[in-house]
Amino acid sequence: MHLEKAENGELVITMPQAEAADALATLKKRADDLDECEELSKALENAGIQLPEQPDHIRHEYMPPADH
Repeated sequence: MHLEKAENGELVITMPQAEAADALATLKKRADDLDECEELSKALENAGIQLPEQPDHIRHEYMPPADH
């Protein structure tokens, strides 16, 4: 994330699209906990940012502790 400009209480930032998608997902997931995040969510969506795709299957692996 890079701060481009900060004037009159407004910020202009740039960030990679993947980072913006993660930010949008977090804003939507935690909307009830965050105050006034709807405007930022709408701005990201209006800029063409989409939620990251969730994998069909999440692979979980377990590695037992090594015996020494």
